[in-house]
Amino acid sequence: MSQCSPLIKKMSWGSITVETVSEDGTINPNKLVTYRDAKLWPKGSRAWDWNETGTGHFSGIQNADVDELLHHNPNIIILSRGVLCQLKVPQMLIDYISQTNSNVKVIVESSKKAFKLYNQYAIEGERVAALIHTTC
Repeated sequence: MSQCSPLIKKMSWGSITVETVSEDGTINPNKLVTYRDAKLWPKGSRAWDWNETGTGHFSGIQNADVDELLHHNPNIIILSRGVLCQLKVPQMLIDYISQTNSNVKVIVESSKKAFKLYNQYAIEGERVAALIHTTC
């Protein structure tokens, strides 16, 4: 399988840098974009703005946060809890993903582990998507 999800090139506190994807879906490993938090999916990425959906450390990741990922038909979704695992991932969210697409494997990890797993799956050619929170 060939790579279809852009790789994360580096991540540090408050910053994540990923490969860009052209309008035709071609991944450009030589052109990078940096976000504070990121939504990543097969053939794309963008900033993850918590204000759009009401996501917060205590309320957790919202269903609306994963809707955009599900739209791109991933077979794996990785949800990061932050570097210090302070971001909640409600069981209702996991249930929502399973009910929306029962074929999607959901992985919940700290951001550092999520970064490594995401890249591993992307390199293997899996249709992987992720929500990556780069701080607490």
